[in-house]
Amino acid sequence: MAKEQAILAQLDASAQRGVRPERAQAALADVPALPETLLELETQLTRATVDAEEKLRAAARHLVSAGGKRIRPMVSLLACGACGGEMRAAVPYAVAAELTHSATLLHDDVIDDGPLRRGMPASRVIWGNAVSVLSGDWLLTRALEIVSAEPARSAALPTLLATMRRLVEGEVLQLSLRGSFSATEKDYMDVVIGKTASLFGWASAAGAWAAGETGRIPEALVRFGEGIGIAFQLVDDALDYAADPDLLGKRLGTDLIEGKATLPLIRACEADPALRARLSAVVDGTVDPESMAGEVIDAVKKVGGVDAARALARAHTREAMEALEEVPDGAHRRALREAAVSLTERAF
Repeated sequence: MAKEQAILAQLDASAQRGVRPERAQAALADVPALPETLLELETQLTRATVDAEEKLRAAARHLVSAGGKRIRPMVSLLACGACGGEMRAAVPYAVAAELTHSATLLHDDVIDDGPLRRGMPASRVIWGNAVSVLSGDWLLTRALEIVSAEPARSAALPTLLATMRRLVEGEVLQLSLRGSFSATEKDYMDVVIGKTASLFGWASAAGAWAAGETGRIPEALVRFGEGIGIAFQLVDDALDYAADPDLLGKRLGTDLIEGKATLPLIRACEADPALRARLSAVVDGTVDPESMAGEVIDAVKKVGGVDAARALARAHTREAMEALEEVPDGAHRRALREAAVSLTERAF
């Protein structure tokens, strides 16, 4: 009972942080057996790394145990319930989704020289880049092993492999564009679809496969998951230029400092081509990117880049909601809907 209360407290804390506002929190509270299933998820996430080499296990658990929103596994669990299955059946797929996501974060922190992750020193800072990369690789193989042992592996395993490929291709595309500030909106969306939306789509469909569904409903859930994945990333990128840094947990303009051109900055450069020229000084190293952060944030706000990203996020959320209509109605579908909307409207 104490552990179940701890899970409920975690949900309440998430709502207070703005991850799940009141309507989403109420919808989640209506889902039967959700606290127990979330507890099982956390237990299985810990067990998943028990046989890893000591340093790999430490680096992986340092990240996984730090928490996070658990959005992807939550989507898997709720999708399973919406399709008439017991959510516990989706726990292995939810674990695989979270391990895959964690692997990408371990790799991203190495690529970006990231010092922090979830408010703590990144694994690469403590154990080094090599261990962080290998730990991420290990988590990817573990995710595949978990799915390969499940009843729905004939549908879930090939699609997870394809998703991992899309994740890598999205990262490579982002890396190729890094520092040039010449990315188009299409370039940006290709990165978002590959790096973020693809795993959301797989996690959503995996819930349906866990419930024994095939065909139309899993396909609809892929569209739902990819839609909310795109919306989630759009809002995340907008917050880099708009949120209270104390609430967000990072400096404003972090993407700029890392040389990433997200939608708000792309819109600003389109409105003011001279801005891209000034950013070239950042690319060639003659100007410290932090010294331009304030100017660029002002330029983004002036052209409504943040509002544009949020508007596009809402459009993708609406498309996701249309796809969700193909899933049977009930407490689980309502929770999926409210959680998706709350991600689009979050303030940090």
